[in-house]
Amino acid sequence: MDIRELKYLYEISQCGSMEQAANRLFITQPSLTKTVKKMESELGFKLFERVGRRNVLTLAGKDVINLSRPVLNAYDYFEENLKSIGSFERATVNYGVIPLYQTPFTSNFIYNFRRKYPHIKINIHELPEETIKQLLITGELDVGMTENMLVSPYIITYSGFEDEVAVAVGEGNEFYDAKQLTFEDLRNSIFNIVTSGHNNYNQIISNCRKAGYEPEVAYQSSQIGLLLEYTVLNKGVCIFNRCMIYDNLVVRPHLKTMRIIPLVPPPQCFCWVSLRKQTNIPQAIQIFADELTDALTEDVAIRVQ
Repeated sequence: MDIRELKYLYEISQCGSMEQAANRLFITQPSLTKTVKKMESELGFKLFERVGRRNVLTLAGKDVINLSRPVLNAYDYFEENLKSIGSFERATVNYGVIPLYQTPFTSNFIYNFRRKYPHIKINIHELPEETIKQLLITGELDVGMTENMLVSPYIITYSGFEDEVAVAVGEGNEFYDAKQLTFEDLRNSIFNIVTSGHNNYNQIISNCRKAGYEPEVAYQSSQIGLLLEYTVLNKGVCIFNRCMIYDNLVVRPHLKTMRIIPLVPPPQCFCWVSLRKQTNIPQAIQIFADELTDALTEDVAIRVQ
């Protein structure tokens, strides 16, 4: 039994009709019927039975289809990447991302992208936002991911995402069972926050001052994972984008008991994907930007508790 015959079987199982399957496969119905009878003769058992006007899989036929799925998926993957070899050969995408957004999401996305498009090379550059902007303008970067929109006639804002900032606390924190919190509630808390210069830092300091106090900052870092570690150790609070908190809890099982508590009113967090402006955007860069946009959209949708 070859891959062509497996595809025939799968198509018939989906259509429930030899005639419809033949039309979708661009072959004649007699030819398809003949091929099925040949397979049944080789295998020694029936693959389909007639139920009314439909061709329904027998129990043995279902087993064959179940066994064939990984084979067909692997062959589809092979064909997809075989076609891409000519068009993507030596294709390179230079991708700049701020340290704040170099998270488990980013690592997982790059890993999956490289598996899906092995002929597109991704060079990752962890850089400050202003540097990303300048390198996009000069053409040394193709795609950038930043927390602020990059405004320039030489840069295209490709997509933007908005999420709410929330509070992460460990089991020993007094607010562990709270349903929501305000900055006033956090007056006597120990804060573990991002380094100055980031929007998140400015939001925290500004909102604390509006509530009438200066926050007691115990630890600062551009790495959300480290901030969460310290938050558990010193029973403090970490205020950050919900999706990024969640992603880090998933990859750090010892932090899985931490809670993400809504802030009221909720500060907003933004993520912008930008491209270097070109008359014709190379296909590899377009694919990378599309895949990154789709992945971010899905991540924001599923990572909110």
